[in-house]
Amino acid sequence: MSRGPSRPLLRENKVTQQDSTVAVARAPRPRFAAGALAAALAFVLVACGGSKEEEAVSDVPPSRSEAARFLAQATFGPTSAEIDRVMALGYRGWIEDQFARPASSHRAHWEVQDAAVKAANPTNTSATIGQDGIYNSFWRHALTGEDQLRQRTAFALSQIFVISLQDGGVGNEPRAVAHYLDMLGEKGFGNYRDLLESVSLHPMMGTYLTSIRNRKADPRTGRVPDENYAREVMQLFSIGLQQLNADGSVKQSGGVPLETYGPTDIAGLARVFTGWSWACADLSNT
Repeated sequence: MSRGPSRPLLRENKVTQQDSTVAVARAPRPRFAAGALAAALAFVLVACGGSKEEEAVSDVPPSRSEAARFLAQATFGPTSAEIDRVMALGYRGWIEDQFARPASSHRAHWEVQDAAVKAANPTNTSATIGQDGIYNSFWRHALTGEDQLRQRTAFALSQIFVISLQDGGVGNEPRAVAHYLDMLGEKGFGNYRDLLESVSLHPMMGTYLTSIRNRKADPRTGRVPDENYAREVMQLFSIGLQQLNADGSVKQSGGVPLETYGPTDIAGLARVFTGWSWACADLSNT
């Protein structure tokens, strides 16, 4: 064989956010649409060139080994049954079938495990599956999940939109981490703009990159907004450090690479990420 969050999501503190007036230029909204993903995955294994008729025929793998190679990229590993399915449906048909499958839930699996631990230790008020439940759930879905493409996509996105259980604030909220993984799976087949918003407003990202409870500037005390997430969202999650040409090469001026943003941009964007905290009924301690 191969192969609702623990706390509510962040919400905006309206007073703080409205007082922090910033003019932000909207960037183009890159798409990560289901159809584009299907075409991209299929294209990986299709030879370039040829007529439309040849391209249509090539959607079916020429051999079981080619189907297995495709599944090694699109799942956590090929099985005989899944190879048969790709051979029958073709690349695009298999991908569309995966899009239609219900999403597995790490949070639901974590809750089942945690309930079992509590039931086995009724006198221990601190009994919990803890972080082990995250690892158990990941491997369970990677090995046996029916929504392999979604799980593989969520795993890939987790290597970009990184949070870490080694961080104390994140590690103490394993149920919320399970929901974070579910969110990546849910948004991974949509568009990038919606994905980035969901990542930005998730309490685990807010905890890990310190945007939660970020406060607006106060000239009286010299306080300025935390710039950590504003910097990371540009450097790691979107435009990167250097401007690029259409062919991917670095734009230069006088032999010097052109930067995509500077300190002023970071400071301005940091003002946008203020006023967000736990979406709790009682805001007295948020």
